[in-house]
Amino acid sequence: MVNRIKKTVIEQQSGWELRDVCVKLDGTPVLKHIDLTLEPGTWTALIGKTGAGKSTLARLFKGLIPEFTGEYRLEGQSMARDRKGRARVVPEIGFVFQYPEHQIFETTVEKELSFALRMRGDSSKEIAASIRAILPTFGLSEELLQQSPFLLSGGQKRRLAIASVLIANPRLLILDEPTAALDPVSRRELLKLLRDWQRNGLQHEQRAVLFISHRMEDVAEYSDRVALLHEGRLLAHDTADELFLHRSELLSQAGMPLPEAIELLRLTGQLSGRALNPASCREADVLERVKEAWNARKETGGPSDEPF
Repeated sequence: MVNRIKKTVIEQQSGWELRDVCVKLDGTPVLKHIDLTLEPGTWTALIGKTGAGKSTLARLFKGLIPEFTGEYRLEGQSMARDRKGRARVVPEIGFVFQYPEHQIFETTVEKELSFALRMRGDSSKEIAASIRAILPTFGLSEELLQQSPFLLSGGQKRRLAIASVLIANPRLLILDEPTAALDPVSRRELLKLLRDWQRNGLQHEQRAVLFISHRMEDVAEYSDRVALLHEGRLLAHDTADELFLHRSELLSQAGMPLPEAIELLRLTGQLSGRALNPASCREADVLERVKEAWNARKETGGPSDEPF
């Protein structure tokens, strides 16, 4: 019994680990000596300028980069390779590409949703139950099941494509700019849905997310940790709070901007001469400190036509 408990604890703590990983594409180094662990239960953002190696790193985790040097361990086990030593695709990892609607290929909505479940051998009863459970989460109705997915609206296609990945309940979900071309309201709704999905897994599932984004506001709002790539190297891997609030010089080094709320916080601190220490880098916490500084300025009788 004790051994079984120990084994369960080890499995829960094991993540997806890269050790001294290097990747060359067409002879050009793209990733250089990467040491990175994605921890179960953690939302990790992957940021960096175009060409930094973000998509290559994400594809490597999925097993879509067949040749690399170094070690990749998945939940405590070395990555499976074929007879030629090439990496194999990891079906247990979900991958949502930049325009997920382009991933759709089946003839009906039902077949699109059930594809991954059929591939892993779920029964018809299990598949039907999984489809019924996930439809309302994505605002899709049962009346759509027999329709062609290509006749759906753009928003419905995107929700269907993401639902077809999440329905398999992956332990690790990779999101490569999933909100591309969405308006602000749709972007927030989708990210909240994905965040809720990640947090609402059962304790033993410990779902993890790797989130590629160029919007620092979204990174600060939703991420637990941030991995910063620069010219193929991992420049930082820290909590979102630590990176945005205390190590912003690394962002400057990589040519990345601060979230707008953090920029406002820094400007407010400079103008007020006050040390503003928000509880986190989330927008609500940051703006609370900005508001406090504003109110303090008014209470001291400062000019109403000047900010501080």
